[in-house]
Parts: sequence; C-alpha cells; structure tokens
Amino acid sequence: MASVLKFRTALTKSRKRMPTPRSPVMVALSGGATSSALLRLMSDFQNMELKGSAAEPKYAGLVAGHVDESALFSGYQPTQICDIATALGVECLVARLEDVFTLDSDKDALLELVHATIAPGTSRDHFCVRLTKGDESVSAKERLRALFAGLGSATDKEDMLHTIKSFLLARLARQAQCKLLLLADSATRIAAKLVSLTSRGRGFSLPLEVGAEAPFMGCNDLTVYRPMRDLIMKEVAFFNLWTAQPSVVVPTFTTGAPETASIDRLTEAFVVGLDRDFVSTVPTVCRTVQKLELRPDAKSAAQCIVCHMPAESNAQEWRNRLTVNIAPSQQPQLEQQPDDTLSSFDVTARLCYSCQSMLHFSKPGAMLPAFCVENYRNSVADLRQQIEEFIIE
Repeated sequence: MASVLKFRTALTKSRKRMPTPRSPVMVALSGGATSSALLRLMSDFQNMELKGSAAEPKYAGLVAGHVDESALFSGYQPTQICDIATALGVECLVARLEDVFTLDSDKDALLELVHATIAPGTSRDHFCVRLTKGDESVSAKERLRALFAGLGSATDKEDMLHTIKSFLLARLARQAQCKLLLLADSATRIAAKLVSLTSRGRGFSLPLEVGAEAPFMGCNDLTVYRPMRDLIMKEVAFFNLWTAQPSVVVPTFTTGAPETASIDRLTEAFVVGLDRDFVSTVPTVCRTVQKLELRPDAKSAAQCIVCHMPAESNAQEWRNRLTVNIAPSQQPQLEQQPDDTLSSFDVTARLCYSCQSMLHFSKPGAMLPAFCVENYRNSVADLRQQIEEFIIE
C-alpha cells in the first residue's frame, strides 16, 4: 500500500542519519488510531525479512511506551492499550500521570506557585514559587487533580498534560535504554500543531516540536522521530481498516465539547476543514515545516523549567510590546503576601513565553510537577545547595 511505502521511506531517511542504527526504539502508544498504526507498521518493519542471506532486525529492540491517564479520565483501562502491543508481540511499558509527584529524585521537594501576575502595562511579570514538602496526607492523584483544577482553561490543561506525558515518555525510554522515541504525529496533526503552537507563542521552539527528527525534551541522549509525517489522517484510517488494527478512544479535556473549547481543537478543525476544500493544504504545510531550523540563540538558551523547551530571554519585553499600556495609577498592585511567602523566589526568567501564558490564570498554591525542581536546580547553580539542604531537613 502507498501508506506503507511512505512510512518506510520516511523512516529510512531518518535511519541514514542515525549515529547508532542498532539502538533500541520505543513507540509512544496512546491507543489512538495513529499510534496504533505506527506500532503495527514498526512491528512489520522490524520483522521484515531481508532478501539474500540471513535477515537482521532493523533495530536492537522494539518496545511500546504508554502513559496511563486514568487518574484524570475515566472510561478506559490501560490494559486495553497494552493488549494492542501484546497482540503484536511487543512489550508495553506503562507510566502513570501521577508519577510526576513521586519521582525518585527530589521526591520530598516540590515547587508551589505562590502568585502569578501578568497584566497590561506592568513593568515586569512575576511568577513566584517556593520550595515545599507538601502535605504527606495528600496522595499523588489528589495533587495531580488539584494541579489541573487550578489551571485556567482547557488549552492550559492540554499544555500541562502534554508536558507531563512527554516527560514520562522520556523517562520510560531511558529506563528501557532506548535512544529513539517514535511519535505518531501524522501530517494532519503536524499541520494543526504548527498553527496551534505558533498561536500559543511556541515559535521559538517550533523546530523541536514538529520537526521530522530532533532531541526530545531538550535531551541529547534521546532523539524523537515522526515517521508518520507523510500520512494524512484519512490514509491512517484506511490502513487500520484494511489491516483490522484496533485502537482505543481515550477521553480528553475537550471530549464532547465544541470546536472552540481549546486552541488545539479549533486549529485542528480549521486545518481539517481547509484540507477538505483544498487537498494540498496539509502536504504544503508539512513541507514548509521540514524547512524550519532552530535559531542560534535558541540552541544556547536556558531550558524552561516546566516544558524543557528553550526559554527566550526577551519573553517579558515581547509580552509588554503586545499588550496595551495603562496609566501607572491604574496598574494593578500585587496583593500583600503572607509572611510564609517571604522565602519565595521569582522563576519568570526560567519560564518560556508559552508556559508563562499557561500559568497566567493558575490558582496560588498549585504544586508543579516534581521534575520542575530538578530542572531549576540544573539551571541555577546558586540554588542547588539551598534545594539540597531543604531536602535533607
């Protein structure tokens, strides 16, 4: 089939640039139609016999990685996704969303959002956090649900969910000693992500998030490939129909909601509708995406402590230029904070533009995922000893 040839061509192009072509590979398996098709295609590709002498597997191993979202969404079981991998003879590793609050490193330390201020005309944005050990009586699931309940919109929740899932997938890949992670982003999905990410202020890191191959989550030891980038959703649907490949519908924050419920839903509906009337839309956008290159200053920029993407140094100045200034007498004043927040510190410079927007309407007291502590420790050497002393206490 044409879809199989497109997949193998895209994958082969990536393999030619691989430094270690015999390294293990992990397929991110959400259970959806595209990720299920990707696992089927990879399984067939791995087991395909070569002409001539003895056949040799394309990779040292193939595993599937799934992030269990049942703590937030009911109506599906992770075993349903694992069954898809088991039927193909592929091992499935599972991580739970709430695991981000029970990491082995810095498990007793969390960053609590004290207050966030973004207002037109203000001279400086403020995102202040403090180190806390949290309430031991509160479970990881409760902390996870409280984090998402404290975010302002469905778009913000989708952003945070994507960040957490990406971190857990990277962690699973390292545990399985995989150097490659395959994501099931189809051409339709990539075109929609291009518009969505740009509208959310992620143009600075766009080549990393939609490119054919790039370091994953800012890690040099893990590379992400998108071998489904030449297939539109209609081709994926027909492939699953012809091969009887099963898939699972996992609920989201916008399931059953109108198209305007979030930026992702709106841009996806826009791209699909445009491609229906002009069939060359998606391929044209995807060809343009592959020409994007990371700016030199993005390569050396500090990583955002939330999403691991490059954090542009002039994000605040850019925001101030885009907002309408108001008279100084009318500028909103920061509310007086209680005494126990005096130990808080400003992390604004360590947040990318998009994550600043995501945390804009978040409620004070929200606990950020535990990996934010480690990210901040790595980015600010002066705070390293303070964090270590806090954990020992």
